[in-house]
Amino acid sequence: MNGGIGMKAGLMRWIGFIVVAAVIILMPMEALAVEGTLGYEGGISAVNISEDNEYYYTEMCFLTGKPIFLSGTLTIDKRVRNDIETATYTYRLENAEEAATLTRVIIYETVSDTKVNGQITESTRLTRLPTERITIGGDIYTLSDYNFSRSLLTDPKPALNYYAGEFAGRKTYVVNGNRDNTISVGISGKLYAYDQYWSSTQTQKIQYTLEARMMGESDPYQWGGSAEVTVSTTTRQQIKFSENEPWQISFDGGYVRRTWEEAILDYHARLPEMDSENRPTPVLKDYKSRTGISTPPVLERLMVPNIKQLNGHWAQEPVSILFGLGVIPGTGDDYNINKYITRREFVIMLMQAVRDIPADPNVRTSSLVTRNRNKTVEVSPFIDVSVDDPDYSLIKRAYENRITAGTGKYYFEPESYITYAEAIKMIVSALGLENLAPWPNTNTPYVDNDSIPAYARNAASVAYSLGIFQGDERGFFNPTGRITNEQAAKLFYNLIQYMGDELVKDYSDRILSF
Repeated sequence: MNGGIGMKAGLMRWIGFIVVAAVIILMPMEALAVEGTLGYEGGISAVNISEDNEYYYTEMCFLTGKPIFLSGTLTIDKRVRNDIETATYTYRLENAEEAATLTRVIIYETVSDTKVNGQITESTRLTRLPTERITIGGDIYTLSDYNFSRSLLTDPKPALNYYAGEFAGRKTYVVNGNRDNTISVGISGKLYAYDQYWSSTQTQKIQYTLEARMMGESDPYQWGGSAEVTVSTTTRQQIKFSENEPWQISFDGGYVRRTWEEAILDYHARLPEMDSENRPTPVLKDYKSRTGISTPPVLERLMVPNIKQLNGHWAQEPVSILFGLGVIPGTGDDYNINKYITRREFVIMLMQAVRDIPADPNVRTSSLVTRNRNKTVEVSPFIDVSVDDPDYSLIKRAYENRITAGTGKYYFEPESYITYAEAIKMIVSALGLENLAPWPNTNTPYVDNDSIPAYARNAASVAYSLGIFQGDERGFFNPTGRITNEQAAKLFYNLIQYMGDELVKDYSDRILSF
């Protein structure tokens, strides 16, 4: 499907998609793994790039019966020893207008277990009672008890890690040192996240129940309330063409990438209205609000390829961007938009488009190192791809990640032309989303549905629903058709846009009801 008019119109606008906080090519910057950077206290965070392991942080406090924003810093230090992760979360927050401060240190211990299907389950508990002290006005709230449990399932796929989990707990605070005056907070939360090279998003929905028992007063009283808090963090990016003002310059402008991280906190609380003496009345009051934090943008110039042969062509902009992002290799001098591409060339570009998932920068790992004097001889998984092949590492990684198994009988056929059936199968396998296809029988929307081979039919259905590939202008899939550079550019542009933009809409924007 050419799609030239629609693609050109879309590309004339700012090209916005969501990526991890990592500058991909020219400017080294620490990549972030997102799950866990929000903590589990109902707050939002955004990385402070000038301080190691530190985040700008905001959360809500409902202990007084009135919502109060508290902002400051969160520091996360994770250490892994013998497959057990110990994570220390240190909070320093305040609200000057409310004369409020919060200090908190929580230490979590997480044990993981890899299942036979490759999924990973995690169980998290507290190693000891956290320290927490909140001062609001003249009142002091000290944490006296905290029960907490978290369970997480990670489903690693070649291009992404998918997460879903729950956490629950109950906190008890002593007010002003009088153990007869307590506030209990019940916590029940769900979290959803994904982590990949181009973007990472985590969203939590948390239910709170509050029970205050002020029995140590001369006139004892009680009150109760509830709140729902939704928090989400992501990193956004825009790519915009910047035209040169001088005309005596060696290149005709170029693309600039602007990257920043932002987080949103949305809450709805039902709390008793307080009287003039700060005592609860029978009237429940609704509180609703939304706040956010963001980091300063990081700017990066992309490489300007030499593709003057595409001047005026609808694919000029996506091809230029893909060269700049390193997905299409080379400088563009000999780039032929009409050239059919081989299986080798397609896999090289695909592996550049679905690069390794970034590691968590907050983790320090210690383990026992053993030396093995026996050298292992490298053996290629394919008869026709030597270990000395310059593209061996990328082809091997595609094989190990189950993106491709070759063409059968241990052959890869690197110089054969890639077909649509093979290409779409590889793309959807990288995403790990073939299970989105109807089961057990898949009927795709393509006119030539019956000609799509069984091994690619699920992938063809998923690629259509995700907007990555929807056939040619007549609605045909063309499973045995060869792919040109032009068509590959559109596929990879759509893939990166999906990974950077559409996933965020599902994991963040839709849950926040934007």
